[in-house]
Amino acid sequence: MEEDNPFSAFDWEYSDANEKVGARYEALRQRPSETSVLMDLVNADSLVSYALWSELLKGHPVGELWLETNTDLLATIYLAYGGFFRQALTVLRAWFEIAVYGVYYSAHYGQLSERYEQWRQGMRNAPANMQVLARALATRQDMVTPAVEADFGGKLVPIYGFLSEQVHAQGLDVHDLQDGRDNVPRFLPRSFDIWYQKALESFNSVSFLYRVFYPKEIATYLSKSKAEYERSQELAKVLSPLMPDFGNLLADVWNMLGPRLNGL
Repeated sequence: MEEDNPFSAFDWEYSDANEKVGARYEALRQRPSETSVLMDLVNADSLVSYALWSELLKGHPVGELWLETNTDLLATIYLAYGGFFRQALTVLRAWFEIAVYGVYYSAHYGQLSERYEQWRQGMRNAPANMQVLARALATRQDMVTPAVEADFGGKLVPIYGFLSEQVHAQGLDVHDLQDGRDNVPRFLPRSFDIWYQKALESFNSVSFLYRVFYPKEIATYLSKSKAEYERSQELAKVLSPLMPDFGNLLADVWNMLGPRLNGL
C-alpha cells in the first residue's frame, strides 16, 4: 500500500525527496543568490556566537542560549526550503526571541534574584512584550555603543510583531502564505521571499544588540586568530549591504582591535 511508504504518507516526496518536484530542490534552483546569502548568514552567526561563547563568562545567557538558537536558525531555513513557510516564520520567532532573551538576562544571571536561573527552570516568565524589553535594555549601564529606548524598540518591536502574527495565524488573508499551494508542500516564490526578508531583518536586529553590548568580546576573540579576522572581513563584504547593523558591529570590532591587528 502507498500509505506504508512514509515518503508518501508524510509528503516528503514533495518537500524533500523528489528532485524534479520537491520544494527544497525548486527553492535551490530558483533562489541561488538567496541561498548563498543564507549560507553566509549561518556562517556569520557561527562566528559571532562562538566568539561570545568563548569570551563571555561560563554560564552567560548569550553563550548558553546559542546552543538553542543555533538549531532554531537551521530549522527555520530547513522549513522554508521545504515549503513550510508559516512554520518557518514561527521557528524564526523562537530564534529571535531566545537571542533577545540572552541579552536581556545577561543583566540578571548569577544574581540573588536568580531571574535567569528561574526562567530556565520554568519558574518565571520572560517579558513577552518587546517594548517592555526595549525599555529594560535602555536602562542598562553596560552599553558600549549608546542607544535609547526608541533605538531598541525600532529594532525589536516591528519584526517581533510580524513573527508573532504568524505564530497565532493572525492575518492569514493579509499575508496569504499558502497562495499557490495545492494539497502538498510547494515552493512558493512570494512566501519564500517574505520569510527570507524577515530572516535577514531578524539577524540584523540581533546584530544591533551585540553591537550595543558585546563588541569588546568579539574583538578579543578575533585578535587571537588571523583566520577568524579574515573570515569576518569576507562575511562583512557580502552581508553588510543587506544587514547594515551586522556591518556596523564588525566595523566597531575592527576599530577596537587597532594595534592588535599588527600581531595577526
